[in-house]
Amino acid sequence: MALAALLTFILNTLSGIVALLTSYYAFRFGRVAGNSLLKAISFGFMLLGLGLFLEAGTSAVLGHTLVGITKYRTLTGVESLSYLSIQMVAYLVFALGYGYMVFGRSDQDLAGSAVAAAAAAGGARALGLTGLYRYAVASYFVVLLLLAFVVFQGILIHSKSRSRFSLWVLAAFSLVLVAHVLLLAAVVALSGNLFLVGTSIQFLGFASLLVFLLRSGRIGAG
Repeated sequence: MALAALLTFILNTLSGIVALLTSYYAFRFGRVAGNSLLKAISFGFMLLGLGLFLEAGTSAVLGHTLVGITKYRTLTGVESLSYLSIQMVAYLVFALGYGYMVFGRSDQDLAGSAVAAAAAAGGARALGLTGLYRYAVASYFVVLLLLAFVVFQGILIHSKSRSRFSLWVLAAFSLVLVAHVLLLAAVVALSGNLFLVGTSIQFLGFASLLVFLLRSGRIGAG
């Protein structure tokens, strides 16, 4: 396995662990506080954690990152398409969570939209290997748009509440947004090094949100 692929595998594994821990603590605190955004964060990070483990396992087996897989086309495409689909649904859940806070949509509407999106994304698995590159570019572009929506809504929410929670969540998603700008550029340019940088920034975004949740839990317990 090349060094860039090895480092990306390690970062994806660590990011997957952090994502699942974030999902767990967001679920715990969301249930206590009755916060709909925390519920969306919990569900979305659960999906991201599972997806990251899937991508990490795929890169470990093949010795390539997603960029390398797309470039050399050594994979049937099922694993990568599954990860990309899961990732899109996860970020859609985040966007719907923010949409609920801003526009007051019902939980039933949010759940229905997420299920419909999951079904639509699942249909992409029927793509042949030749469509993997196009689907990767399209999915990262969709995720980037969803993250831009999340960050914009986060700015609106923080401008009203001025709470530390909204600020930390906004900062974390802003880091993830920067990461996905680089990840999209990496997939377009088929650059493994740029993909590694984007993955590193994404890990920092995930980790910052987890640290905040842990600190908030200790303060709340105290």
